[in-house]
Amino acid sequence: MYELLMLSALMSRNMSGYKLRIILENAMVPRRKISNGVLYPLLDKLESKGCIGFEEADQDSRGTKIAHITEEGRRYFAELMAKPVVHDAKWDDAYRFKMRGMHYIDAAEQVSILQDFYSELAEDLHVYSGVEKHLTELKDADETMTDYYYWQIRSTDFVITTIKAKMDWLQAQINEIEKMEIVK
Repeated sequence: MYELLMLSALMSRNMSGYKLRIILENAMVPRRKISNGVLYPLLDKLESKGCIGFEEADQDSRGTKIAHITEEGRRYFAELMAKPVVHDAKWDDAYRFKMRGMHYIDAAEQVSILQDFYSELAEDLHVYSGVEKHLTELKDADETMTDYYYWQIRSTDFVITTIKAKMDWLQAQINEIEKMEIVK
């Protein structure tokens, strides 16, 4: 997952490890820090795969190395963008990382990724809607725990509202991309 984000960043320009860390941290949920213990092994892994290379920075007495993407890295980036997202604990992040590299792929691939994300969210919406319905039935059947169920329903409604907002945003992006393609 981080490989995709790093390669995407290097598609635009060469960068130091420090700048790549900032990009990773900004792509994650707010205030999530990326340690050197995560960053540098990942850079080493990408270098050993032939996806990136390093050059000494000009005008730098500290020996800073600047990473650049290779042709193999561009190929691997395209492969990661095309690879389906596994629905695990980090699936939402994986789609957000893919969106950061969307401008390097064609409109059909962009729409496909956005539609896949939309479908995953629709499945979650179905599950949470069922949970909300079940909690409402439990609340109605047991008047002694209404405060408990009330807050369970509210927190579930928060998740549902968030999912719907994401789905609305994704649909708007899909519509915009399709509209731009028709104009071309």
